[in-house]
Amino acid sequence: MISLAQFAKNITESVVECHPRLEVGLSKVGGLAQSLAAEYIGHEMPGWPPLKQSTIEDKERRGFDVPAPLLRTGKMRDSIHFEVEPFALELTLGSTSPIAHYQEMGTEHIQARPFLMAGVSNSMPYAADVFAKIAVSLLTGKK
Repeated sequence: MISLAQFAKNITESVVECHPRLEVGLSKVGGLAQSLAAEYIGHEMPGWPPLKQSTIEDKERRGFDVPAPLLRTGKMRDSIHFEVEPFALELTLGSTSPIAHYQEMGTEHIQARPFLMAGVSNSMPYAADVFAKIAVSLLTGKK
């Protein structure tokens, strides 16, 4: 157990370290969310609708793996990235592929297959662990 004076000293020192540590934590969570989102492409995921027969036939005709939802050339998968906005401490996961938006959200003709949101959602337990460890280290002064 630490004294109140030591706790106050730890808090004062932690103020300087808080923002950089939170940035690192966001980067760790972003990396996991990015990896998960990329892994989902090409695999049938719970909650996703099955591919239409016409899509399967088109993929077969063009020589792509079947069913492998969302995967053709791998460009969309490889375009997934995350950014940490350091001033606001915000994490953004996205894709530079214009097709990703249609696949994620769906359209009149495409059923939604949310891979980005799934990556973020499924990284939340890890995020809780990462930020809990950061909080404990800041409050205790232990690295």
